[in-house]
Amino acid sequence: MNIMKKVTPLRSLVSACCLAVSLCSLKATAAIDITLAETDWDFVIKTQFGEGKRGRVSRDESKFIQTIQPLLSQGKYQDVATAFEQLTISDPSASLLELKGQVLLNLKRYDEAEQALSTALKELPGLAAAHRSLSLVYLLTEKLDKAREHLVKSVELGAADAQLYGQLAYVNLQTGKPVSAISAYQNALMLEPENDQWYRGLLFALIESEALDQAQKLLDEMLLDEPANPQLWLQRSQIALKKSQHIKAISSLESALTLGEDALTNLISLAKLHITDGSARRATEILSQNMVAFLTDEGRDGYQAVTSIASYLAAKQDWQNLQQLLQSAQQQTRTLSADQQAGLNVFQAKLALAQNKQKEATRLLQDVVKQLPNNGEALMSLAQLYRETKNTERAAMYYLRAEAVDGYAAQAMLGRAQLFINQRQYNEALTLLRKVYKSNPSRTDLLANIQSLENLLRNTI
Repeated sequence: MNIMKKVTPLRSLVSACCLAVSLCSLKATAAIDITLAETDWDFVIKTQFGEGKRGRVSRDESKFIQTIQPLLSQGKYQDVATAFEQLTISDPSASLLELKGQVLLNLKRYDEAEQALSTALKELPGLAAAHRSLSLVYLLTEKLDKAREHLVKSVELGAADAQLYGQLAYVNLQTGKPVSAISAYQNALMLEPENDQWYRGLLFALIESEALDQAQKLLDEMLLDEPANPQLWLQRSQIALKKSQHIKAISSLESALTLGEDALTNLISLAKLHITDGSARRATEILSQNMVAFLTDEGRDGYQAVTSIASYLAAKQDWQNLQQLLQSAQQQTRTLSADQQAGLNVFQAKLALAQNKQKEATRLLQDVVKQLPNNGEALMSLAQLYRETKNTERAAMYYLRAEAVDGYAAQAMLGRAQLFINQRQYNEALTLLRKVYKSNPSRTDLLANIQSLENLLRNTI
């Protein structure tokens, strides 16, 4: 029985592990996500005095209201506020306070508006216009629970219209109640079927409530009316991602890109989707054409996307696309920091190895670990290089250093296990394999190697 024939495949497992780690790091660098532009939600402030149930006003108040009515009609709210400040009525009615509150609301004097409207409601709790105006005060000051209370009261008092339903839907959506928001947006659309804001809100609510099929149908309708709206294509890709329809997500993002949507987050997502489910060539093109933006990203997500995709290309031995990617990066040397340049040199070294330029690769990798002592890619590459040239001691040293780097422990231990097998130190190799398997129980491919080593050790006792 040739035991060694079962054990030696460990070497290929190390290479397979390299590819698996590259894929995992590609997906984990930053979750594939779609960035949508901030949506502007418009809340209409109504200024119709006496809407709904109203209380009595005194003769003096009636005269005052007649005096300021022309100013209200012209939208001269500051002049109206000045008139209120000069008013000498000692005990104003709820209706007059409600009007004052509306004026202050229009002037964005929210604290004063809240005080006037709250006082009006203490005197006349059924004053629908005051509830409505007070809900807007709370809506615009982001006190959403209080806003909902007064919006609901307005509905109960019969003051409901499209704006009120839309505002109630917005509050429900923002406070984590997307299902309730759906119903409110549908009511708003029933009253104002041409209002784009209600369509957008309903779409958001459907997506948030995971009603993805309904959201997709609604979005398809919206795209028929606005095929050149990049935000709608971004939402289409967002829904496709949620449904794991990656090809559809790619095509939607490509459409958004064609229409001018070039936010870096979305470019990163498109490149990552292409590298895993689309075209590696297209992913490389996206990076190359937008390399300045990727390398100068202050959050470093752009640079990390470049290195993770470069790592994937190297693991797949896609040297042509890797070379194009690195050439594009090298053209932006002025924008690269020393650390970034060192990180990219790891992949230059891998490319050099593929071209049988061993000395150049060694020099590049040694320079990298001097600049970045904890660069796992460089440490693993040096370890592999020395292992292949039979320099076991130096290979072991770099594997040990790589074990201390997040995300490289399993790879490095498998490399050391291979070194021990090559030296016929099977017990040490078995210890490492068991440790890797214990930390990664999904690596069932290791079980055959573990069993082979166990059999070998039993037969040698």
